[in-house]
Amino acid sequence: MHLDLHRHLEGSHSPAALAKVAREFNLRSPLLFDDATQRFRDEQSIAAQVTLTEPSDDSSRFYRCIVQARQAYVSVEAIAALSVLAFREAAEDTDGFELRLSLFSMVRTLLEHQRLAWRDVPPVVFAERWAQPILLAVLAARDQVAKETGTPMVVRLGLSRTFESEPHYRALADMVVEHAPRLVGLDVLGIVPPPDAEPMPEGLVAVLERLRPHLPDLTIHAGEFSGRRARARKPGHPRAPGESGHHPRGVPIEQPPLDSHGRGPAGEGPRQRAVARAAARARALRAGQ
Repeated sequence: MHLDLHRHLEGSHSPAALAKVAREFNLRSPLLFDDATQRFRDEQSIAAQVTLTEPSDDSSRFYRCIVQARQAYVSVEAIAALSVLAFREAAEDTDGFELRLSLFSMVRTLLEHQRLAWRDVPPVVFAERWAQPILLAVLAARDQVAKETGTPMVVRLGLSRTFESEPHYRALADMVVEHAPRLVGLDVLGIVPPPDAEPMPEGLVAVLERLRPHLPDLTIHAGEFSGRRARARKPGHPRAPGESGHHPRGVPIEQPPLDSHGRGPAGEGPRQRAVARAAARARALRAGQ
């Protein structure tokens, strides 16, 4: 049985899906359309822009691929179509999976494509008028593909450490509460410039505390680009990933089992915790939760 317990929607848009949606919605951004030939780009051309060609400890290279794929986020309808394709492709690849949704960044990108300055959009409008339709579109895509395939699939809400606006995050959290029964939990992600690459801003902690009565299961990304030496440190070491003092007690951190070059385990303690958590979530997926 192949269970994928850590996928992100923004990182799950294949070149084939992007090419299909570009034609369907007449998307003429540089990634998707060649002005010189007046033709839509093919999968191979798009793949060169949204795929890492080699491992790297430079998170900006990975993030540029995500930003490129976001060129297709021009409408809720386009996002819905991309979501259906992402769920279908994940269902083809696995026997069950968890997909993570970075709702704030998706809304911000959509507003930018609508030529709106997202910071000028009132927080409640940001959440109700823009974020809620995207969330509902993604959940509807999940429900559609789950019915089509019978594959267990769950969605987790991601919140970024970049934390660009506390009022907008709070409004987003208030909106999400209504839809919490259709989500499986929360995820803290995001990498910021050193020296503290994994902060937990007080405002973000407050938002998590607001949501956790409704979505108690919380995961925290840690050490994704910290390098092999940092990841080999034992839990409790002040320079070990996830041990900066920012993370709530009793909440497991998610460390990649390999370093960013795919070389070896990250360290026995974190590895054991990750395996135990994966096994627990696998059991939940098999039970249809």
